[in-house]
Amino acid sequence: MDRPYDVFWYVVSGKKTIFINDVKYNVQTGDFVVFPSQTSFKIVESESAIAMHHLEIAVENKLGPFNLMTLYDFPIVTNLIDAAKETLLIDLWRRLIDEWTPDKRNPFSPTNGELNFGLDQTIELLRFNARTIDWFVEVFTLLRPRAAELFPTFDSRLQHLFTFIENNLATKLSLKRLAEEVFLSESHLSLLFRQNVKMAPMEYVRKSRLQKVRKLLLTTNLSLKEISEKIGFDDQSQLSRAFRRATGVSPTEYRQKGDFI
Repeated sequence: MDRPYDVFWYVVSGKKTIFINDVKYNVQTGDFVVFPSQTSFKIVESESAIAMHHLEIAVENKLGPFNLMTLYDFPIVTNLIDAAKETLLIDLWRRLIDEWTPDKRNPFSPTNGELNFGLDQTIELLRFNARTIDWFVEVFTLLRPRAAELFPTFDSRLQHLFTFIENNLATKLSLKRLAEEVFLSESHLSLLFRQNVKMAPMEYVRKSRLQKVRKLLLTTNLSLKEISEKIGFDDQSQLSRAFRRATGVSPTEYRQKGDFI
């Protein structure tokens, strides 16, 4: 399986074997583990393994149009057992877990793709988001000595296109339309993507659509037909074929197995 959000573990005690992109990791007490979004993983259950207790959080880790885990080269596993600020991170983590109670969570669960809540609930959500940002600050502070440098600054035209694509997934995007949006030729835009994103423009569009499908499957009760209309697929059959090629499972299976988030 993969997930539409970045997922983080902190191993409180015990051990477990995991595979991320088919690379084996043996995680143990004090390990901080990063599962990047849209990355396949497997958790191995072994009778001989020491039972593991861990904290887990799944979040959309974005700054503007950028996912922070793709901007920086963070290690998959970092042992924080001796880190000076580990206690503060864990305290914030436990507070988030304690505060995300059903009475707070349920009003923010979309019905038919729509969120409906009042001003008081909005205030509560903002407070919770503020604590999440505090948690992120501690994570990045702890990982800063172990992270590679920021990738070269993205061309501003690409930054504009990332936002444009995200906001127009339901439309029939084409290479010609993307090039026109930033006043480039199609060949120049393709070169810009290859140099900076390591993929073709329309491949980026395809991945963005499937990422949005993942989120809608896990966070709404929209039908496949409704999702296909929102994301720009011709019909739900086309969506199902593209989704299975990307993830190895059908959209329905993904939704059924997705309650581990």
